[in-house]
Amino acid sequence: MLAFEYLSEDHKNLIDTFQCEDEFSVELFLKEHAIKLHLMKSAITRLYFDDHQNLVGYFTLYNDLVQIRREQAIHHQWTLPEVKYLPAVKIHYLGVDSRFRGKRYGEYLLLEAIKSAYEISEVSGCNFVTVEAFDNTIEFYKKYDFKFLGRKDRSLVIMALKLD
Repeated sequence: MLAFEYLSEDHKNLIDTFQCEDEFSVELFLKEHAIKLHLMKSAITRLYFDDHQNLVGYFTLYNDLVQIRREQAIHHQWTLPEVKYLPAVKIHYLGVDSRFRGKRYGEYLLLEAIKSAYEISEVSGCNFVTVEAFDNTIEFYKKYDFKFLGRKDRSLVIMALKLD
C-alpha cells in the first residue's frame, strides 16, 4: 500500500531523485514547476511513497472546465445539463518513477485521483475528470472509461471521465 503526502519544500531532495525516462515533461514538471503551483494553490500535488519511503509517483490536480459538444454527449450516452462549459477536475500530471514501474502504481494513482474528484463533487459542482493524454497513455486511460474528446495538438489527446 502507498501513503501520500502533499508536496512541500521539505520534499526537495526526494523530488530530485524522481526519474521518468520515457516522458521527460512529467519529471521536469515535478522538479521545476509543481512546488510553485502548489504553494499558490493553483494546482495541488500529492506524492506517493512505498513502505520504504521511496517516492514512487505523484499526481497534480486542478479545477477545469470542459466543453462537451451535443454529439459527443449523445455518442457517449451522457446526460448533461445544457450549458456551454461543465466543471471538471483536471489531472495535470500523473507519473510513476521509472524504477517502480510494473507494480500497478499508475493504476493506484489514477484511482486515487478519481477518488479525489468524486470527493470534490460532493462539496462543489464537478461532472468530469479530464486529462490531456500522451499518445502512449491513451489505452491506459481508456481502461478506466475515459473517453476521447479531441486533440489538443499533435502529441496530446483530450479525454474525460464522467463522474456519476
